[in-house]
Amino acid sequence: MAQLEYGDYYKFTASAGITLIAGAVVVPWMFLREPFDLAMEASKIALLTPDAQNIIHTRQHLVTVAIHFLPLGSGLMAVAGACLTVFGLLSWRTRQAVGDEIEDLQRKKLDRELTAMSPGEIEAKPNNEPEIAEDVETGQIELQASASTRTTSVLAVEQALLGRIGSCLGPSMQVMSNKRLGNVEYDAIIRASNTHQIIVEIKYIRKGFNSGWVLESMNNLSLKMAIYSKTFDENVSGLMLVVIATSNSPLSRRLADIAQIMRYSHPSQLENIRVQTIDEADIATISCEDLRQFILA
Repeated sequence: MAQLEYGDYYKFTASAGITLIAGAVVVPWMFLREPFDLAMEASKIALLTPDAQNIIHTRQHLVTVAIHFLPLGSGLMAVAGACLTVFGLLSWRTRQAVGDEIEDLQRKKLDRELTAMSPGEIEAKPNNEPEIAEDVETGQIELQASASTRTTSVLAVEQALLGRIGSCLGPSMQVMSNKRLGNVEYDAIIRASNTHQIIVEIKYIRKGFNSGWVLESMNNLSLKMAIYSKTFDENVSGLMLVVIATSNSPLSRRLADIAQIMRYSHPSQLENIRVQTIDEADIATISCEDLRQFILA
């Protein structure tokens, strides 16, 4: 059975109180502005059928009674609305204070568990660029394993992109870059809301890639998401952000198609992972509005 969310209940109570206060003013105004046949002359009423005369007389009688009790009813609505509004706002404030305290505790836990990577650790992170080689006899492009550290240019691209993301998202969202949780390294973690985090994995492509590299990268991101979600008990989604060195490259379309196939073939693992591409030349010029849509879509 779903548990009642008291924060929403108190918001509804306060809203109902405000509605009653507004009704205490609007209802008398709407009632008094209507003529209700009170200005009809007796000679005109005498010309109507007996049934119509009875209806008009009954209506006039009811209006007379309603007007008599209208001030009392309006006052009761105002008092009830004020009580509900005060009760809802005070309870909401108390509940919000508890929520703020829980959020502070979560942030403290986050600070304890997540540690910043040192400059040396950042430089020693595995290369995010797939190294490819072309077989001369078959012409087939194959993925080659790389144990080398990342080049300075790849590191500079990542730092430029993360800096741009941080400046565009602004203070309303927390962007944590190059963090370590145990033995797991995170390129970036974006706190999009109090209950939702985005785990960002940045990749860099100069020449090409194959489907095996895409699947491996998405699986690694899925594993990082699972570890983070289990540690902090928070909802997470994944964003594999691929920087392409060459502008207007067909690699972007090909990567999107392969990622879509991977999500269909591995729905339980990869359904919460989005794959987005950006040209290296566009990092400095992309508008903040487009980048926010790009990150938070």
